Amino acid sequence: MVEVLFVGTGDAFGSGGRRNSAVLLRERNHTLLLDCGPSTLLGLKELGVDPLEIDAVAISHFHGDHVAGLPFLMLDYIYENRRERDLRILGPPGIQARIELVARSFEYPSEDWPFPVSFSEFDCNAVFSDGAFKLRPFPAHHQPETCPHMMRVETGGKAIFFSGDTGWHKELPERVGEVDLFICESTLLEEDFEYHLSCSRLQRERQRFDCRRMLLTHLGSEVLDNLEQVEFDITYDGLSLRV
Repeated sequence: MVEVLFVGTGDAFGSGGRRNSAVLLRERNHTLLLDCGPSTLLGLKELGVDPLEIDAVAISHFHGDHVAGLPFLMLDYIYENRRERDLRILGPPGIQARIELVARSFEYPSEDWPFPVSFSEFDCNAVFSDGAFKLRPFPAHHQPETCPHMMRVETGGKAIFFSGDTGWHKELPERVGEVDLFICESTLLEEDFEYHLSCSRLQRERQRFDCRRMLLTHLGSEVLDNLEQVEFDITYDGLSLRV
C-alpha cells in the first residue's frame, strides 16, 4: 500500500488557514515529496514527519506556493537536522539554476551544502525512476513562464496523478487515465480564470475521467466558503490515506 500524506492543501494565499501545496508519498521506506510550498517545513514538523526521511522532491512548476519551501528545507538540512545522504530534486527545465539562485540570495550558497544534491530536469518524453517511484511528467495548462507540469507517479503497483496547477484542457482526462488516485487542483468554484480548474468544470466533465478516485486540493477561498456545492471529496492539511 502507498501512503499519501497531504502536508499542504491550500492555494497561494493560505485560504482557510491551509498550508501551501505539498504531498508526501511513502512506499517501502522510500519517500517522495510532490511540491514544496513555503509552509512545507512547518507542516512536516507539525505532522511529526522527520524531514530527513525525504529521498526526493519533485516540483511541478516555478510559482512560489509550489517551490519556495525548498530553500527552507535545505536550510533545515544544513543547520537543524544535518543531512549527510544525497537529496534528489526533479523539476522543470532550469530547476537547478533556480534553486541555487535562491539559496545564494539567502546567503547559503550551494557550495556550502554539506550533503550531495542531484538535479534532474523534466522531459515529457521520458520516465524518471527514483527508488520505488517511477514518475512521468506531462505539460500543464498554466502560466507558461512557470514551466508548468503535471505528474503521474507509479509505485507499489499503484498509479497516482498529480495535477500541479492547471486550467482545463481537452487532453486532461486522457493524460490522467486509469489511475488509482487523481490529486486534482480546484482553486475556483466557477470557471472564471484560464489557468486554474474549477469545481463547476470538473463536475461537468467528471464522466470523462477513468480514475478510481478524485480528490480536490489547492482549494481557494470561494470553494472553501461553498463546500456544500462541491460534489467531490476534498483534501485537508494532515489527511493521510492509503492507496
